[in-house]
Formats: sequence, C-alpha cells, structure tokens
Amino acid sequence: MWLLIDIGNSASKVGLFDPTSGAGRIPGEVVRTIRIAHDAHPLTLLREFVAGEPVSRAGAVSVVPAQRDRLAGVVRSVTGADLRFFDHTSRLPLSLAYETPQTLGHDRIAAAVGGWVRFGEPGRTGVIVVDAGTAVNMEVVRPDGSYPGGVIGPGVELMRDALGVGTAQLPKVDLQLPDSPVGRSTKAALQSGILHGLLDSVAGMVRRIQAAETGDFRVVTTGGWGAWINEQLRVDWACDRNLVLKGISDLIRLADG
Repeated sequence: MWLLIDIGNSASKVGLFDPTSGAGRIPGEVVRTIRIAHDAHPLTLLREFVAGEPVSRAGAVSVVPAQRDRLAGVVRSVTGADLRFFDHTSRLPLSLAYETPQTLGHDRIAAAVGGWVRFGEPGRTGVIVVDAGTAVNMEVVRPDGSYPGGVIGPGVELMRDALGVGTAQLPKVDLQLPDSPVGRSTKAALQSGILHGLLDSVAGMVRRIQAAETGDFRVVTTGGWGAWINEQLRVDWACDRNLVLKGISDLIRLADG
C-alpha cells in the first residue's frame, strides 16, 4: 500500500492507495480515506486508519508548512516510511507555464497532474479540473501538456461564513438548495445566493476558459462539492472525489522513475 496525504488549511485528507488495483487508464485505486484535523491526535488516528497494512511509499502535498515535520514524524512512526513532499520543483508529467511557480499551491499541482494523467489526451484534449472544497480552484492543462494556471475562488462555506461575519443581521444557514432561485425568506435568499451562485460561477468560468483557450477540454470535478455540482448542472463532466490523492500517487511514480 501507499499512504497519500493532502495537507489542507485546517485538516489533512489521508488515503490508503493500492497501486495495483483498479481498471482505469492508470492502475491504482484509493482504498479508504480519513480526515484528520490539525488539532487532533494524528498518531493515534493514523495508526488506527492504517490498521497494520504494510506501507511501502508515502507522499504528500501541503499548503501548511508548519504541519510538514509533524506529519512526517507521525508517518515514519506508524509505517516506517519516509514521507516525501511534492511541489513545483518535482518531476511532473506536464510543463509549468505559470508565471510564479514558487507561489503555486502544491495541492493545485496534484489536482492538475491527476486530471491530466487520467483524463487528458496529449495533442488532442486538455483538462479543466474543478476542485470544489473550502475554495473552488480550477486548473487548466492545455492539450499540449502545458499548465498556464487556473482560477481560485471561495467555496460555499467561505461565502456563508463571510456573509455572517460581514453583516449584522444575516443568519448562518444550512447549505441546502432552495426550491426556487427566488428566496421568499432571508434563509432561502441566502441559500440561493450561495448555492446557485456556486453553480453559475463554475458553469460560467468553465465557459470562459473554453472560450479563451484553443482546443478541446475535458472537465473533471473533485472535492467535497464536485459530484453535487455535476448532478445539479446535469453535465457529462467526469468526477473523481480522490483526484488530488491520485495526483500524489502519480508524482510518486514519476519520482521513482
């Protein structure tokens, strides 16, 4: 097994990956995942999660430098494997045309890699990866395999929380799509603005990217809201909830040659 970790702002998504399973273009499948909050006790949680499975490789991307050493020590203690971190200097299956690669989020790199390796067709079809989680990131890989950049926007929880903090009388609502886009109560109006706003912004930005770029693109969603976006928009986009973790597995394979 391989251990894959996406270290986010408040928690890490951890996956156990079997590199020999699966029937897709690229072998390997995420067997199970766990979310470990940064304020939790990772040693106990990771030991229970791994459950004695032999781990031969461990890889991670991180947007929180302070968590790197902490998790590297925990992974070594639980599995005996060294945790390798990947960034813009790593060996990649795409070429970076980003103007400031040193500022590029490592999770964004893994998302672009996972999308390109699994859904792109070199010379024919590029990919647009929509990672809808805390933020809504869109990564673009052109048909020639170059990565020019993408889009960063707020996710629905951030939009909801910002409205609650920045206004005096708006409540914090549950994130359920109302029956009509016209909210007939303050709660429904907020839900419509947040959730319909997410759907329209994703659909509109995908159209903008496709109009601005040359060639064909396959769209793939990931993140906690990815499947919901596909369902609500009724599109034929691909969806892979574990695409960032799979991108880390691709980076491990490339690093091993």
